[in-house]
Amino acid sequence: MSVQLEFVGHACFRLWENGRPVLVTDPLRYEQLGLSDPGTRFEADTVIASSLTDEAHSNIGLVKGSPRVINALDVAQGKTKAKISGQPVLTAQAREDPKHPEHEPMDNALYAFNLGDLWFVHMGDVGPHQLPQDQLAPFTGHCDVLFALTGEQLTPTHEELDSMIDLLKPKWLVPMHYNIPPVSFEMSKIDDFIEHRAKDPVFFVRHHTVELPLPRPKPGRPTIIVLDPSAYQRTG
Repeated sequence: MSVQLEFVGHACFRLWENGRPVLVTDPLRYEQLGLSDPGTRFEADTVIASSLTDEAHSNIGLVKGSPRVINALDVAQGKTKAKISGQPVLTAQAREDPKHPEHEPMDNALYAFNLGDLWFVHMGDVGPHQLPQDQLAPFTGHCDVLFALTGEQLTPTHEELDSMIDLLKPKWLVPMHYNIPPVSFEMSKIDDFIEHRAKDPVFFVRHHTVELPLPRPKPGRPTIIVLDPSAYQRTG
């Protein structure tokens, strides 16, 4: 079964199954990213967010109507349980950069869900440190697609990401939360990540949406999928 994956922008994705939008992750807030809100709202049945405290990752109003809302942090803290496609949402509690310049570091969660027989792991907004193996244990064997924080600003360095990628062994890496002008915040650009992962094949989609699964030109190594944001226009 195929899944259409749309990169909305920052850490926000929309996933389509059987031709209809079913899920939005970490919905962005335009104002938090220094952008004008065009008023566009998306359709989906479910919204899942790494927390409901970070406005750049939890703008539920980005989705039309009254979608089901899953707070991954509540799941990680044992306050609730959730399923998507009949499979449990897997989580691991995390925290922002302890030296965050704007506010006290907030808790959030990494999370994994199954859609179209593929497991997607979203890194939330974890701070710049190497996550221990026991914290990542829920995701081993449950990571076909990794939504990877690649901007390095207040998030893990590319070197710190390497050990996570080696442990989880995703088939596809989808970069997010990186420097895509006009959204920069001193984050690294995609070229830096690609240069760091020089042995991995790269697929430049030149569009905001791709259909998964894709062919894997180098079995044993993840394929990097670079998408353009649908919510705002690249300026650089």
